[in-house]
Amino acid sequence: MSALFIAFKNIFHGFVAAAMLIPMLATMGNEGSPDTAVEINTEATNPYIAEYLAPAVAAHRSGAGLAPQNTMMAFENIIENADTLGVDMLEFDVQVTKDGELVLMHDLTYDNITNAVEFFGRENNYVSSLTLEEAKALNMGENFKGDGTYPYRGLRGDEIPDNLRITTCDEVIDYAEAHSGKKKYTYCIEIKSILSDGKKAVDRLYEIITERNLQDRVIWSTFAPDVSGYMVKKYPGISRTADAIEAIQFYFYSRMGWDLQDVSPSYVALQIPYGENALNNIINLGTRELLNYAHKNDIAVQYWTINNEEDIKHLTLNGADCIMTDYPQRANDAIKAANNQ
Repeated sequence: MSALFIAFKNIFHGFVAAAMLIPMLATMGNEGSPDTAVEINTEATNPYIAEYLAPAVAAHRSGAGLAPQNTMMAFENIIENADTLGVDMLEFDVQVTKDGELVLMHDLTYDNITNAVEFFGRENNYVSSLTLEEAKALNMGENFKGDGTYPYRGLRGDEIPDNLRITTCDEVIDYAEAHSGKKKYTYCIEIKSILSDGKKAVDRLYEIITERNLQDRVIWSTFAPDVSGYMVKKYPGISRTADAIEAIQFYFYSRMGWDLQDVSPSYVALQIPYGENALNNIINLGTRELLNYAHKNDIAVQYWTINNEEDIKHLTLNGADCIMTDYPQRANDAIKAANNQ
């Protein structure tokens, strides 16, 4: 467990540093000025910067509010109801299994999402400690709550439908590409694996993407600086988001008014929280000042996980490039409302 502890320390020490900066940054006009105008960078070349008032809508964890997260069932729901839900980007998390497969999973263990503790008779069932075949026995919908009930709880063995079992990155991308018709989804794929497994996940993801010639429609994501560094070193030129340390550096530079090009950022997007996910905006990451600064530097700003309609309208009016949400139709309705204000 010591290696795991070190990994978490490396991943999150940037957030600790941010917390230490809160008292100082809170005195620097944190709320932003309501009189600040949205500035359009007409020379922007970044394809992930959206037209003003038209942010992309991303199905967070493949639409976690509508179906069990990161499952084929969730992807089927998004794509079969494309006209209603209006999703532009498919966002999901991946990790590498014991036998080297890249599967969809957010948590480092299966314990909280599935019936793994019951099935294996133990806790701490890490994704990296099980093979794909072993993980296929689990019910990925065990703890999904919809309309106040748990519709898939208790399914075991042959009762578990295939679209509620663990699925691989290959399978979901191939499904999306085969069933989306003329629509070309973009993909945001976040690597949750850490340490050496994180690097294995990077290599496997690169194979999957290049085999399908999807380089122009995939944005890579990880909060782990060591995994991010490996991405940049081995696969320069990929479209990726800022890691935790880079996001904090960006925020500090934007608040101080410094030239971000002094550090030559190699990421194309920030993925940052807003509202309750950002300590109820103790640090407000949704200001026009921040968005203008990002766009000036040809960097897109994508917000997670925004399920509140007023937050979605606010971010849309301030120039957000992407709303990552568990409820895509709600997001589209709020974006329309923002356009009608």
